[in-house]
Amino acid sequence: MKEMKPRERILSALRRETPDRVPWLENDFEEGLQERIMGTTQFTPGELCEKLGMDGFGYHFPMGAQAVAGQALQAGASFKESYYYPQKVTFDFVPPWIAEMGVIPETGRTFVKKGLLTSNDSLKLFDEYLPDPDHPARYEQVAKWIDKYKGDYAVFARIRLGSASLLESMGLVEFAYNIYDNPDLIKEIHRRFSEWSAKVVEHLNKLDFDFYWVNDDHADTRSTWMSRDQYLEFFLPYQKIVAGAITKPWVFHSDGNLRPILDDLLTLGMAGIHPIQPSAMDIREIKEKYGNRVCILGNIDLDYTLTLGTPEETDKEVKERIAVAGVNGGYVVTSANSLTDYCKAENVWAMAGAVKKYGKYPLDPNLLK
Repeated sequence: MKEMKPRERILSALRRETPDRVPWLENDFEEGLQERIMGTTQFTPGELCEKLGMDGFGYHFPMGAQAVAGQALQAGASFKESYYYPQKVTFDFVPPWIAEMGVIPETGRTFVKKGLLTSNDSLKLFDEYLPDPDHPARYEQVAKWIDKYKGDYAVFARIRLGSASLLESMGLVEFAYNIYDNPDLIKEIHRRFSEWSAKVVEHLNKLDFDFYWVNDDHADTRSTWMSRDQYLEFFLPYQKIVAGAITKPWVFHSDGNLRPILDDLLTLGMAGIHPIQPSAMDIREIKEKYGNRVCILGNIDLDYTLTLGTPEETDKEVKERIAVAGVNGGYVVTSANSLTDYCKAENVWAMAGAVKKYGKYPLDPNLLK
């Protein structure tokens, strides 16, 4: 088979076709780990991809500045200026949590201490927190970065459907109460977040992104945080607002066990599902049941393998995932969430080597032997 460019490889897999080899990219790749892999802060996104053999990017890059936790989000009115005028290369287009935030001093990571959207009166906080989705500055800057760094790689923008924004900005406990006490408040909050994202997507559709990565956690390892009936009433109608605005392929991300709502979720029309968390879902089952409808991404364990395991264990796991999920294409190797700063660099290198060693099509029929 003719060797493909990285972008072609990713888009082929998202179409559930068989590329020249199983592609690899990550939803997030935290900056501290990037620096450890590269041995410097002076590198471009393409140079990181070339060194590891990844096929695309769409996260944060230090670019000579001090690294911060890639998953950290600012909150409050100060978020607006940093959103409009990003100082480091980033391809994120997510709203801030409307919440009281805490910071872990050792890592700089932020976390939600308390959601603030808990009453009808709190809706006024949308004006204080949310940036203007039509402000041109961020789009203009990102367009320049894409033109400068894209090369032959697939580039994605990270967005939300509004669901994670609702759950984090209200809090799961308040959400559970308000389903019965004030259901219209839940719907109004989701509608506002979803309409904000839909406006953002209208601008992103005009930029040279290849696909979107939509991050909206719905579950933990046991089950979803809502029943199927609640999902159909409180989530799906507002998610359709964003999905309807999307004109490019897109990948949906949620950790945890999505089985109770997965059939309904897939009606949104995404091209891929990520990350098939190993402690919550069986990738063989998901591939067999849904592999003819959607590309499967992920399942390289973050809880143990990439963070606590050995390079040999990482090699073995990537090999097994390719053998199970890579059959007939439609699979992209990624971690079962993201490459965090607490991943072992030697395991990331082992992951890179395993993709090259085992991922070439046609796959070796003896991979599982």
